[in-house]
This record gives sequence, structure tokens and C-alpha cells, in this order.
Amino acid sequence: MEINGETRLIGILGDPVSHSLSPRMQNAAFDAMGLNITYVPLPVAPAQLEAAVAGLRAMRFIGANVTIPHKVPVSGLLDRLDVSARRAAAVNTIVNDDGVLTGHNTDGAGFIRALTETAVVDFRQAATVIFGAGGAARSVAMALAGAGVPEIALVNRTLAKADELKALIEAEFPAVTVVASVPDAAAARLLSASKIVINATSLGMVGDLKSVPFDVDKLSEGHVVCDLVYTRSTATPLSVAAKKKGATFMGGLQMLLMQGAASTQIWTGKEPPIDVMRKALEP
Repeated sequence: MEINGETRLIGILGDPVSHSLSPRMQNAAFDAMGLNITYVPLPVAPAQLEAAVAGLRAMRFIGANVTIPHKVPVSGLLDRLDVSARRAAAVNTIVNDDGVLTGHNTDGAGFIRALTETAVVDFRQAATVIFGAGGAARSVAMALAGAGVPEIALVNRTLAKADELKALIEAEFPAVTVVASVPDAAAARLLSASKIVINATSLGMVGDLKSVPFDVDKLSEGHVVCDLVYTRSTATPLSVAAKKKGATFMGGLQMLLMQGAASTQIWTGKEPPIDVMRKALEP
């Protein structure tokens, strides 16, 4: 890939962002598509987020991805939100249209596509428990509610954040039963009664099973376990534990691929080369 005076830029805003595999994946896609676009990591501390968003306009970026911890606060810094971002009150994709910044959210759609490639799921029968209440959890919860999941349990260390997400879901999907909880004995019972279990926290990126946000002994062959965390080796403490219990497991790389492909299509208006992107994520 040659960088020259005509090269356009797309970035990923996060803190940290050095671990991200999105630059490798997206640059492989743009190269295969014959586009003069380069995707760059942009480490941005929370205090500098507003300035960084203004920089996207000033430097005429095509757009950007947004990751932890900026998905929720960035929504208030943009000119417009599409329906996916408005529903989740979180943004993972920004498009710059002549200085007008629009927020999108491809996390939810990417999650559903990745999940249906991993397991056969009857969403109408799939009670779900989600650990975490940040931007990724919001997107996934809204997507699952839209897919017909009847019950969603939200477990978060800060109950107020879980309650906030509960209110968002109930406002958009009043037929869905939503429970908010902190990690306690009640949360363990919610896990046992669920079909889909999702780790939407940053726990498990490094470390041992102490970093998994719930008791893995509650897992069984009947569970579909989804870890939104990913590592370069593809193995996380949760993936190891889930497989030992016989559960179906979906790792974060699968969701990364599908949400990234959706972002690429939004930026370019072209069908992304998913096989190329998938290969770029291989360790």
C-alpha cells in the first residue's frame, strides 16, 4: 500500500488502542478493494475526546471507529446519529460528510451476524444475560431485543448503569422483560436460567479465570457463550472455561470481523472483502 498526497484517512479512537486488530483488518480490506485509504490507530484520552473529534473534521478524515471508553460519550459530540446509534445511545462508527459527523453503530448488527454463523439460535426462546453495561453491551442488548429475545438480564458492578440500559431497552422494546442486577447470588441464578451468556466487559483481555465476570461453573452444554473481548492468540480465560463445560463459544474476533465489515460498507459504499478481512485477523 503506497501512501501519497491523495491518501485519505480513517482512524480508530480509543484508550488504549495499541492492542486493536482493526488497522490490520481494515487496511487489508482497502488494499484488496483498490482504495487509496489508510486506517490508523488514534490513542485518545477521555479528556481529549472532544478535541479528537474536532480533528476528524479539520483533517478531513473519511471517518473513524470508536472503541473503549468512548462509545457512549462520543455520541454527544456528533452532528447526527442514525437509528442504530440513537437506540443504543452509543457510537462505534463515525462518517465525515464534508464536516458533518454522523454516528452509526455496527456492533449490534455485527454481533447478530457473528452469532448466527456460530450457532443455531431461536431468539424467541433465548433468554440472555449480559455482563457489562457500556457501549458494546448497549448495542448488543438492543440488537438482541430487536431480534426477538424475550428476556434480558443486565449484570454490572454499578447498578445505576445497568438501570440506565434497562430503561433504554424498555423504551424501545416494551415487550422485552429486562432485569438489572449487580454480580451477586441472584446474578448467578440469572446465568443458570439463560441460553445466551455475553461478556461485554473488558475483563478477560489478560489474566486468569479470576478476570472472568461470573462463576464459570454455572455454564453448561446448553449455553451459547459470547466473549466480546479478543486477544491476538484468540484464547481468553472465558473461551477456555466455556469449552471445558461443553458450551458453544463465540469469540470477540468474530464480532470484530462482522462489525468491521459493516463499517467498511458504510464508509465506502462497497461490499467489503470479508474473506480477506478474516484472513488478516488470523494469528
